[in-house]
Amino acid sequence: MMQFSAIVAQARPYRSKLMLIASLSLLASLASLIIPWLAAQLLGGVIETGSAELGLVATLLVTSLVTSAMLTLVSTLVSASVSARILADFREQVYRHLQDLPLRFHDQSHQGDLLTLMSWDVSRLASFISHWLASALAAIFTACGALAILFWIDPRLTLILPVLLPAFYILMKFVGRRLRLISAQARNAEAKVMANAEQSLEMLPAIKAFAREALQQEDYAKDVESAREFGVKQARIFAILNPINQLVAALAVIGLLVLLGHGGSKTLSTTELFSFLFYAVLLTRPVATLADLYGEFNGAQGSLQRLQQVLKERPEPGYEAPKGLTSCRGEIAFRDVWFAYPGRDETLRGASLEVRAGEIVALTGENGSGKTTLVRILLGFYLPQRGTVFVDGIDITQIQVQTLRRQIGYVPQRALLFNGSIRENIAWGLEGANDRDLERAAGLAQALDFIKELPQGFDTKIGDHGVRLSGGQQQRLALARALLKDPPILILDEATSMYDLEGEAAFVEACKTALLGRTVILITHRPASLALADRIIKVDGGQLTDTTTQLSFIEGVAK
Repeated sequence: MMQFSAIVAQARPYRSKLMLIASLSLLASLASLIIPWLAAQLLGGVIETGSAELGLVATLLVTSLVTSAMLTLVSTLVSASVSARILADFREQVYRHLQDLPLRFHDQSHQGDLLTLMSWDVSRLASFISHWLASALAAIFTACGALAILFWIDPRLTLILPVLLPAFYILMKFVGRRLRLISAQARNAEAKVMANAEQSLEMLPAIKAFAREALQQEDYAKDVESAREFGVKQARIFAILNPINQLVAALAVIGLLVLLGHGGSKTLSTTELFSFLFYAVLLTRPVATLADLYGEFNGAQGSLQRLQQVLKERPEPGYEAPKGLTSCRGEIAFRDVWFAYPGRDETLRGASLEVRAGEIVALTGENGSGKTTLVRILLGFYLPQRGTVFVDGIDITQIQVQTLRRQIGYVPQRALLFNGSIRENIAWGLEGANDRDLERAAGLAQALDFIKELPQGFDTKIGDHGVRLSGGQQQRLALARALLKDPPILILDEATSMYDLEGEAAFVEACKTALLGRTVILITHRPASLALADRIIKVDGGQLTDTTTQLSFIEGVAK
């Protein structure tokens, strides 16, 4: 179980703002402690004397009411502002950390869980820290103040109140245990809904192609219904918690009044009687607040635990490497590299390869033979279990990973495009690129012609994942983005797989000049692209088992 101190530690960066909220809440509590006494003075004076000379008391009462209301308003506004700031900071912190984590973590995580963490969990934790944590001090102050005044009015009756504490403790213990379980279940149900929605939207073309709309809707509806049920259970506990606490407190007040009526107290004046009653009623408010606080704390514990589980994951080790790679010749060496994905047999088994600077090497082999894994290791996405990878004679584990990746242009099998314009997607490859640079890169990737035919040209919006473009057009944009970077090392992972033969031939012809002087790793089986290679390496069973000449391999493919 997470300790309360862990939440306090998470709130430490905001202590000055939280202290401001607490100070405003304390001042509002102080004003609220004066109000029952002034109200009793006014009411008692009217009943006992019928005097109209109570203008000063009435003025002070109104002033206290207005002051309390204004302080509460300002405290609420400041709390909302601080909550929004904490939420924004938490989201930025989690987003930044998730980006720094290795792909291994993301491969083993559910995106729905991560998205829920960035929305549901951080929102709940931010709200708890800004509102409830700061208001706890005011609630405790009000409760202690009301008890002190009650004790001053009649000590014997006030001493009966602590008898109620065990009942409150037992109630909170039972409700807290139940609430923690329901909160965890509600959060997991929400994560499942979000994951289902995200996957369904991404799979929509396949869903339509297989006419699975009704089945997917039914599946999604089940997840939504499950989340609704847990949400209702959670709300039901909160709905019951506050009234029960107020009922217990109210019954205690009634009991005190009964004792007063039976002479269970010293003789009290009318004003003292009203004061005792008003302060006893006032005492129920902080008790209810603290009960709510306990319920929210149980929910916040789970959110904090999940947040800390993610934040304790270590970023990619390359961020802390000692060397920066500001320039690169492009020499690459894989030496006895072994690698296995979690829970699977080795994908690479002692793979070794030397690539000279400026050389174009093609990797071929069956699916799953380890071709893409090789380049992912070169990019530092994964670390080999054994063996070493060198760039310009430097072990890449000693190179700051971001400086390494700046020297490499990467076009993956699936074009990774975002919902923006063509201009934005290509320019993403190089900060500060001008229109001339964009056109040159688009031209090299054989994308310029189709871009100019579009009504908005480079300003055409392409939709999520480039859905408004054909597969070949998507690949051309991804290639243009990599070429814009003008990297000394270029990795093309099936980068022309969706080109038609004419487009691929034009690309090959255009690239002969563009690739000159670069180190290029091609993953391809297409003869036109293979024609670019100086050497063709066959990857078989995780090993580089065969090196062929370009001509002999292409002739074999043609046959």
